[in-house]
Amino acid sequence: MKNFYHQKIKKQKKIIERIDTKKLLRFEKLIVDTSNKGGKVIIVGNGGSAATASHVTVDLSLNSNIRSINFNEADLITCFANDFGYENWVKKSLEIYADPLDLLILISCSGNSKNLVNANHYAKKKGLKTIALTGCKKNNK
Repeated sequence: MKNFYHQKIKKQKKIIERIDTKKLLRFEKLIVDTSNKGGKVIIVGNGGSAATASHVTVDLSLNSNIRSINFNEADLITCFANDFGYENWVKKSLEIYADPLDLLILISCSGNSKNLVNANHYAKKKGLKTIALTGCKKNNK
């Protein structure tokens, strides 16, 4: 059992060592600048990433006093997916809820989720700042 935990800790250390702290600081600056300019942070993900988006949204609001929202309401997802297609429900949510000074954070393990890729394209076209957090592949959409 001791060996099992030792291997887990070694693996976690390797992951932590790969974190680019300069990117994290730029990420923090974007969030703070968005808040200071009167924008809000919109965080979206699929599956487990949706749970992460919800958790980070609450932490930003409660602990940092930064206005933030996510689109994890079942009625919003199912209605927009039904009416506009699953690949467009996040994009449609942005059309309705995003303002010009907002920051969009997309969380996707693969980076290839069609609904998040479409939302990213829409956000960039509308001039929103975006951050994509993808963990599995460097070369993704």
